[in-house]
Amino acid sequence: MPSFESWVMSQLLYRFHGIVVQGFGRGSKQLGIPTANLPESVVDQLPERFPTGIYLGWANVGGGDVHKMVMSVGWNPFYNNTKKSMVGEVI
Repeated sequence: MPSFESWVMSQLLYRFHGIVVQGFGRGSKQLGIPTANLPESVVDQLPERFPTGIYLGWANVGGGDVHKMVMSVGWNPFYNNTKKSMVGEVI
């Protein structure tokens, strides 16, 4: 039987990889929730019709353990963002 991590990796519909970059700092300062922002180069690789929304998934940080995560993909209307972003939170 495969390990849980191997099974998870084989079941992922979408998989993204990127080094976390600094965002605007709003998640931590205003909301009290640190975020993991993926770079524009990763966002630019999204399929053209990739649906925006909130996704549940798995994150591996620094080659360590795999953690549950949520990720927002799209534009943040609250802050009037004009560029699509991918912002995750490890839960």
